[in-house]
Amino acid sequence: MAESRKNGRKRSGGSRRNRRTVIGLAAVFFCALLTVIVIQILLRYTISRYDPDVIISGVYVGETDVSGMTREQAKEAVEATLQLYGGEKITFQLENGNRAGAVLAELGISVKNLDEILQQAADYGKKGNPVDCYKILKAAETNDNQKIFPVEYQVTEEGARQTLEARLNSLLKAPVNARLTQSEEKTVVLEDTPGEKLDITATVANINQLIGGEWDKRGGAVQAETAVREADITVEQLSEITDVLGTFSTWYGDSSDGRKANVESGARHLDGMLVKPGEEVSVHDVTAPYTEENGYAMAPSYENGEVVDSMGGGICQVSTTLYNTLLLSEVEIVERYAHSREVSYVDPSMDAAIAGDIKDLKFRNNKETPIYIEAVLSDGNLRFNLYGKETRPAERTVEFESESLETIESDEKTYVATDDRIGKIYTKGSGRTGLTAQLWKIIYENGEEVSRETVNYSQYSASGETIAVGTASDNEEDTAKMREAVETQDEGRIKAAISEITRPENDAQTDAESEDQSNQ
Repeated sequence: MAESRKNGRKRSGGSRRNRRTVIGLAAVFFCALLTVIVIQILLRYTISRYDPDVIISGVYVGETDVSGMTREQAKEAVEATLQLYGGEKITFQLENGNRAGAVLAELGISVKNLDEILQQAADYGKKGNPVDCYKILKAAETNDNQKIFPVEYQVTEEGARQTLEARLNSLLKAPVNARLTQSEEKTVVLEDTPGEKLDITATVANINQLIGGEWDKRGGAVQAETAVREADITVEQLSEITDVLGTFSTWYGDSSDGRKANVESGARHLDGMLVKPGEEVSVHDVTAPYTEENGYAMAPSYENGEVVDSMGGGICQVSTTLYNTLLLSEVEIVERYAHSREVSYVDPSMDAAIAGDIKDLKFRNNKETPIYIEAVLSDGNLRFNLYGKETRPAERTVEFESESLETIESDEKTYVATDDRIGKIYTKGSGRTGLTAQLWKIIYENGEEVSRETVNYSQYSASGETIAVGTASDNEEDTAKMREAVETQDEGRIKAAISEITRPENDAQTDAESEDQSNQ
C-alpha cells in the first residue's frame, strides 16, 4: 500500500514536469513565431516603401539599362535600342535564284512578350520571398545589384507580310491560266501552268530562327519559302466550254496613239475572264482605274457632250465591242447606256458608253454553264469571242439591226477663245446632227424571220457650230475683256467687245492716212 502511494506521487510529479516542458517549448515557439512575424512585417513594410511601378537600380532588359524607370519609360528605352537593330538588313533567297532585301525595321522587329518582361522587371525585388527581396533592395541601394532579363527578338506575320509581299511577289513564278482560243475554226484549250506563292508563315519562322535567342545583332541571309500557287483558271474549269456563242469586231487602227493604247489596255483587262452561271460583271469595275499605272493614256473622249482629252479615252469602244458580242451570244444585259453623241465605229443604238460611276455596261451570265471572254487584237481590229456551251437549236439564228427614227438639228453656236489676234473670228466646227434610234433583235429559223423585238431606244444629241474667237493682244486688259465676252456665249457682246477694242486702232490708222494725204 505504502509502495503504491509512493509510486503515485512519482507519476504526479513527472506529469507536472512534462507540462512545464511543453509550456516552455510552446513559449519558445510562440516567441520565435512572433519574431518571424515581426521581421516579415518589417521587411514587407520596407519593401512597400519602394514604388511598385519604378524599376530598381541595376536592372537590364536585354542590353538596355532600365534602372529607375517606370514601365512606360523602360518600354521606350528598349524600343530605342530596338531601332538600332532595325537597320540590319536581311537578304531573302528564293529557290529560283532571285534575291531581295529588307531591313528589320521594315519587317516590324519587336521584343517578344515585352510587356510581361517589363512587369517582371518592375516586380523584381518587390515580390517573392521578403528576405530575398530585402537583400536585393539593399544591394540596389549600394549599386551592388545586377539583374538581366533576357529578351528574344522577333517579327510577326502581320508585321512582316506587307514588306515580304512587296519585295518578293514580283520575283515569284506567276501561274498561267488555261485559255480558250480559235485554231482552224475549232475551239482549242491551252493548258494552265502552276506558279509560286510566298509562304509567309515559314519565311517568318526562318527570320525568327536567325534573330531569336542568342542573336549577334547583325543581319544575314534567310531562305524565303514558297508553295505551289494554282492558276485561277484551270483546264478542268473550261471543260464544259466548247463553243463560240458570239463574236464581234470593230476597227480602231486609225486612232491616236493614246486611244490605241487605251483600247488595247481595256481589252487585255477583259481577256481571259471566266464568268460563272448567275455571276454579274461590271465592265467599268474590271477595266478601271483609268491611270497610267493601269495601262492607260490621255486621249479624246465625250464629256458632257463635248470632245475633250481624258485618261482612258477610247475605253467605250471596248465596252461597245463587248456589248455586241454579248447580244449575239444572248447573254443578259443588266445595264447599258448610249453615248451623248453618235460614235463612228458602230451604228446607232449598238454602242455602250462608260463614264465613271454614271454610265456602265453590266451583264449577267444567264447560262447554265460558265462563259469565257477572249479578246483578240490584230492589225487595228478589236474582236471579242465569247465561249460557252451552245444549247440553241442549229436552225435558229439571231441578228441585230439598227434603225434611225428621227434626226435632230441644232442651230446653237458655241464660242471658244483662241490665241488668234482679237478681231479674227471663224467657224472651227460645223456641228453634228443628232438622232433617235432603236435596235432590233431578229430571230430566224431555217432562214425565215420568226420574231422581232426592240432591244433599246437611244438618243444622240445634236451639236451646233463651234465659232473660234481670237483673244490675243499686246494689251492684257483687252485680252481679259475679250475672254470675258466669250465666256458669256452672247454673240452680240462678243462682237461689241471686238468693235470696242479694235476701233481705236482703226481710228488711229484713219487719222494717219488722212495726215499722209494732206501732206501730199
